[in-house]
Amino acid sequence: MSADLIAAVRDRDTANVAGLLSAGADPSTREAASGLTVLMIAAGQADAPTVRALIGAGADVHTADTRAGATALHKACQGGSLDVVRALVEAGAFVDAVAPTTGHTALMDALWYKYPDIAEYLLAKGASLKVYTHYGFSLEQHFAYELNVNTFGKDKLLKAEEHLNARRESDEAAVSRQELMAATAEGDTERVRKLLHEGAEVDERAPFLGGFNDWHTPLLVASRDGHGEIVALLLAAGADVNAVEPTFGAVPLHKAVYNGHADITAQLVARPGIDLDFQGATNGYTPLHDALWHGYEECVRILVGAGARLDLVGHDGKTPLDLAVEVFGADHALTALIRDTDGK
Repeated sequence: MSADLIAAVRDRDTANVAGLLSAGADPSTREAASGLTVLMIAAGQADAPTVRALIGAGADVHTADTRAGATALHKACQGGSLDVVRALVEAGAFVDAVAPTTGHTALMDALWYKYPDIAEYLLAKGASLKVYTHYGFSLEQHFAYELNVNTFGKDKLLKAEEHLNARRESDEAAVSRQELMAATAEGDTERVRKLLHEGAEVDERAPFLGGFNDWHTPLLVASRDGHGEIVALLLAAGADVNAVEPTFGAVPLHKAVYNGHADITAQLVARPGIDLDFQGATNGYTPLHDALWHGYEECVRILVGAGARLDLVGHDGKTPLDLAVEVFGADHALTALIRDTDGK
């Protein structure tokens, strides 16, 4: 059935593809010769109906091909169908996934293959501008090279350049508007107080700039950087105590304990509705895992006292007790606390 599905996809026969999927064909079937999944084939062929049929049947939008390490989204940018690109992104494809051979993101490929409408869409979805190829070019240098060597389709590249410039201007404007974030990052408590009193948006997200604060809220930054008074002001103003940042998939409590800010940890755990046990996307660690990993005993005690779960495992299979033994030793009082609490 796999061969039949591959043939139907290559023939752009969506009806046959749908029938095979209904009969049990694997929507993530991979073609041995090319290393491409059927979703990648359909995406590269700009076959939106087949792409949507495969996604609807559960095709994996995240997997990479076996030769270049590119995803279906990369192939869609080669194929040039905005409809396909949109379907993949809506299905959860990572906009900034990097091909391990070239270092290209989907945006780089959209520019390379001269599809300014796709570039515009990816830029609107937050595609990063601070990326580098694995052969030494920044995105800007890569684009300048394309402008230099291309004679055919240069008008499309110039249209894409307009979108790139518009995104840069939009980012600069967003940064200039975010006075609360700037005051938080600077640790300017009185300025934060004044801005909140004037109605500043407490959970406004920083734009994606390829920096340390990308898509962070002020509370995430204040918790990470140890600005305890600002944390208190933000919480009083209703800041989302469980806001997740996209880089590590961490919440404010992760930020606080990772950096050993016990006073902020205590403020956060006392907040109604806080998720003490949120597991970060990068390693599956809870705030308790992080506190143990970095050896911050006071933070650990606060979390255990607040009722943090002791049975959750990270992506490395380790429980908080495993980390306690590893970091503090089997006979340490903190290890005994976790072991005794876990046994209750």
